[in-house]
Amino acid sequence: MTVQRETYLRQQEEDCCCCDTAADEKTNCVICGKPLHYFPNEMMLECFRCHQLKPANAICEDGHFVCDTCHSGRNGTVLDLLRSSNEKDPILLLHQVFRLDSVHMHGPEHHSIVPCVLITAYRNNGGQIDYEKCLQEAWKRGQKMSGGSCGFLGVCGAAAGAGIFASIISGATPLTREQWAVPQRLTARCLDVMTGIGGPRCCKRTSRLAIECAADFCEKEFGVSMPVTRTACGWYRQNRECIGTDCPYFPKAEETSQTE
Repeated sequence: MTVQRETYLRQQEEDCCCCDTAADEKTNCVICGKPLHYFPNEMMLECFRCHQLKPANAICEDGHFVCDTCHSGRNGTVLDLLRSSNEKDPILLLHQVFRLDSVHMHGPEHHSIVPCVLITAYRNNGGQIDYEKCLQEAWKRGQKMSGGSCGFLGVCGAAAGAGIFASIISGATPLTREQWAVPQRLTARCLDVMTGIGGPRCCKRTSRLAIECAADFCEKEFGVSMPVTRTACGWYRQNRECIGTDCPYFPKAEETSQTE
């Protein structure tokens, strides 16, 4: 452990609240399951898994840092599920992805999952694309959004993921004239809806909001209609930062026992 890391952890001990150190690793640290603490400024740390020095903005109570690439894991499981699916509803498709063991409660993998789910739903609803090429491109672009981008960059990665989808479908580049504005409009719409609800983070909530916005946008902009199911959240018990009834997906009392 570096001196810099030890110093930071000592500084956090006085402020740390009492937490359940047996928390699910899908929710907190993917190594030990303990809560994460975020740095006020990025620092270089060695990733516990790949042992490379990477920029870090968070560390767990036991000093584990896992880089975004290792946190996202292998994309094969997610992409294989999407390739083989004929599900037309992007929300139901998203829930299938969420149930995979490789997908955590929070994490940068959601930034790629959102556009890949939308690309798949677009194909399954009759959209004409080079699916494999678009799917790979969506995952690659989503990985460019770092973990914690909502708080540190001012752009939620799920909203950016919806913008990635719109960029790929419209053929937008930094130099296109008409298409340039298309992904910007969708990302802005997603952010407007998300900020109307507020924080803190919930990658499940923001992913669903982004996909709902994108489905509506897709029909109006690209002429491809996607059915969208509205169901209660099945992950709120895993989320330490759940905002409860302030979330539009938080189950009502009669729905609590029926959530996924």
